[in-house]
Amino acid sequence: MHARDFKESAGQIRYGNNRLLEDIKSRIDIVDFISGYVQLKKSGQNWKGLCPFHQEKTPSFTVNQSKQIFHCFGCGAGGDVITFLLKHDSLSFHEAVTMLAKKAGISIDAGRLDQKSIQKDELIRKALHEAGVFFAKKLRETKEAEEYFKQRGVNPESTELFQLGYAPSGWSNLLNHMKKTGYSDEIIKDAGLAVSGSKGLYDMFRERIIFPIRSMNGNVIAFGGRAMDNSMPKYINSPETPVFKKSETLYGLHTGHDAIRNKGFAIIVEGYMDVIICYQYGFQNVVAPLGTSLTSGHLQRLRKLTNEAVIVFDGDAAGISAAKRSIPLLVQNNFKARLLLLPEGEDPDSYLRKNNGEAFNALLAKAQSIIDFLFSVSRGEMVDVVREALTLIAQNADPLTADEMLMELSGKTRISELAVREEFRKTRNKSFVNNKKTAVPRISQENREEYLLLGAVIHFPEKLDYVMSRLDMKDIKDKTAASLFEKLSARTARDNLENILDSAEEEEKIIFTRLSVEPGFDLEHVDRNIEDCLMSIEKKKFEERFRLAELSGDLKLFNKLFLEKKKRIEGKKI
Repeated sequence: MHARDFKESAGQIRYGNNRLLEDIKSRIDIVDFISGYVQLKKSGQNWKGLCPFHQEKTPSFTVNQSKQIFHCFGCGAGGDVITFLLKHDSLSFHEAVTMLAKKAGISIDAGRLDQKSIQKDELIRKALHEAGVFFAKKLRETKEAEEYFKQRGVNPESTELFQLGYAPSGWSNLLNHMKKTGYSDEIIKDAGLAVSGSKGLYDMFRERIIFPIRSMNGNVIAFGGRAMDNSMPKYINSPETPVFKKSETLYGLHTGHDAIRNKGFAIIVEGYMDVIICYQYGFQNVVAPLGTSLTSGHLQRLRKLTNEAVIVFDGDAAGISAAKRSIPLLVQNNFKARLLLLPEGEDPDSYLRKNNGEAFNALLAKAQSIIDFLFSVSRGEMVDVVREALTLIAQNADPLTADEMLMELSGKTRISELAVREEFRKTRNKSFVNNKKTAVPRISQENREEYLLLGAVIHFPEKLDYVMSRLDMKDIKDKTAASLFEKLSARTARDNLENILDSAEEEEKIIFTRLSVEPGFDLEHVDRNIEDCLMSIEKKKFEERFRLAELSGDLKLFNKLFLEKKKRIEGKKI
């Protein structure tokens, strides 16, 4: 579990100690709320739509209004209205609760929250904002830094829009300013603004151009610093903090998210200056990872806006290598991606300033599909490239996208489509076997009656006591089902069964939310379902005892059980 994940879980437990969460969920209808993000249509007792957390063509995202829970049968995402906002907008738990409380018309006062537990994260955010103001001020006061941006073609509008700054030389300029403003050494360090040395704290950023890194809502969450000369390292970034996770953060997402939505695709470049100059030349749907390779976290964040992208790489050997590394990730995340290799020695920043926006747009139009790119950079035999392409296509969960790629592969190689599809079938089957462990948890058919019982008590909490009185927990074979039964039967969960989501493991949440929207039986026949399930569990228990008696050679026990089995067959009560 990541540090942030632990903090969020702890946050949920803290809030769960009072009635704030229940008040929020009682006042905000989950269908009304999610309808602001997803187009939902009534489907029986549930509402359905396309999942906002993964790409799909057929709706598998389901919302149950009576239980106030959502579940996606495609990717397994699920939870309540708070979980949805946390996942969709990538907020901290406190941010999500505060936003929802405001929407619900609930005043959050100090008595309802554990202020000490959330104060630190809030102070870190405020400290980062203050540091951003400090760096921007220093840029205006430093001619050398202002001149640097002018030489790089950055205009005043971009300087203001991207809140660019400068960290002056010296060991403690920012540190002293932050202390005078009232921030403690602990907060300054935890915000990633200072580091510890043999003589104490000193500034993280010194004599560098500063690029504030912002979240989707515009808050400063970190900084990138670039040397103005040839000093190494050329770039440094803030360390990860409670409010900043490098592998999930894209530079330019705050300024570019509207354009990405409107244009239907994102341009992914490599650096801060690439983003800024692209934006200046009218390519506002542009983002960049923070000096690292593209990650699933980056693509998951992007997919809330689009599933199409043009990835721009430098045209040298390193750029080709980076492009090759990105392809499996793009396919696995079901992105419709095209790749653009710039002329050698160029990046988007330099190319745009040497040429113009029209020339760059012409290059974008010629960006290659994944299939075309594989053939253009490969030096191996065609059959090897075909197999490489088929292996990639097999990792795409969207059958329509995979089908398009197969037709393109057949047309590119002039191999018959029938032969390509037959080879793909073999490749896909092999890929499925190798990737079984990463599949979304499913309900075990072997122990289906245990999950049907779970569905019954989730939908009819008043049946819980009766079921538990008839159930021996030792007879529950599925570990996830057993854990959920234990949580459901806990005294703290009886008043509101959905509260178990706050302490449930990820697999338990997936199963719980799935059963909440689809119990697996007709709710009108709940009592019959419960009795059938209990009898099935008793029967399995008996059959196991009978088998063990037969294997052990215990004739006395075997004969006793044999008579019981005979009575069972005759329809008599055991």
